Amino acid sequence: MEQGTVKWFNAEKGFGFIERENG
Repeated sequence: MEQGTVKWFNAEKGFGFIERENG
């Protein structure tokens, strides 16, 4: 899994979006 800040996560769809620390 990529490291970074998780902006949101949809448990129903089973995916989320991660903001990478390196832009």
